[in-house]
Amino acid sequence: MQVRARLNEVLDGLDNIALLRIYDLALVYQTSSQLQARNLQKTQSGPDRLKHYLRAQEILAEVQGNLSDDIIAMREDRI
Repeated sequence: MQVRARLNEVLDGLDNIALLRIYDLALVYQTSSQLQARNLQKTQSGPDRLKHYLRAQEILAEVQGNLSDDIIAMREDRI
């Protein structure tokens, strides 16, 4: 059975409140999909992003110690 046909059968059995909740959920999903599509167009291509990642990795290779602890300490100073 096709998904739309099955979905229609399920929707027919729901009351108006449940239908409104599902409608709201569908709108959120639709908006989220549109935003993701827009963000994909704005982001750089994969190889370019990989270059930035590798460059950051090279720069941080010489750093001694645990950066996570340093970042946490700096955050605590601001709180």
